[in-house]
Amino acid sequence: MVWTPDSNKEKRTEHRKKWVELLQAGWMFHQQCAIDAKPEIIGSDNSEEVFHMAISVGIRDAIDMIQELEVLGYFEDDDEPLSTPGMAG
Repeated sequence: MVWTPDSNKEKRTEHRKKWVELLQAGWMFHQQCAIDAKPEIIGSDNSEEVFHMAISVGIRDAIDMIQELEVLGYFEDDDEPLSTPGMAG
């Protein structure tokens, strides 16, 4: 998926939902990899498990942030420009 600016709100919402679905698939994949990489011997090297858990936590945080921004109305349409010149121009 490639992001392109689009004025159609429904299309942007659909794209965002697809990205969230993709992130959820990645989150589940890394959760499963962490479970599979768990060492059978207590005290042995678990760096692969820790790596996959860290990635899954980061992905989950991204999903939560997107959902939180939706609730706060960050993605709603408005006719105001993204920024306006300040006192210095």
